[in-house]
Amino acid sequence: MKISVIGYSVSGKSTFSEKISKHFKVPLLHIDKVYFSENMKINDKDETIKKIQDFMKQEKWLIDGTYRKIVTERYDKATKIFIFDFNRLKCFYGYIVRYFKYKNKGQRPSMADGNPEKFDFGFVKWILWDGRKKDSKKLFRNIEKKYEDKVIVFKNRKEVNNYLKQLAIDKT
Repeated sequence: MKISVIGYSVSGKSTFSEKISKHFKVPLLHIDKVYFSENMKINDKDETIKKIQDFMKQEKWLIDGTYRKIVTERYDKATKIFIFDFNRLKCFYGYIVRYFKYKNKGQRPSMADGNPEKFDFGFVKWILWDGRKKDSKKLFRNIEKKYEDKVIVFKNRKEVNNYLKQLAIDKT
């Protein structure tokens, strides 16, 4: 089993990935953990690609994140691709909920060390506008068409929760 979970920021990809990873006993890589280092510094591109490729050498894996480098290789090898195609307001709401959940409690398990949760207006702009440019939408549509036999698209949390329920995974 090789799974790729992609989609818009703060749509619930990481939480979903953790549940699926645990349920199917599949090793999980959060791309944010290898893409960023302390204080949201972006790591070397070649180093990030190598870490992802090394992770993909395993017999089973689950990769959480849309990092666009080596996407074709990742999606070709995946047996299942989940796309989180939530609207921007739902993602923004998710950001507010996540902020209060982790505020003053350290950082999320899906984030690289040294990156405590904070409210960032630049990231709000990314959630609402910059991360939703035509190229992102086009990427998701192309993946959906090219890999239609192994893609599941979620448009909202209800669809995610229904999927988890079908697998007998607690949605909370």
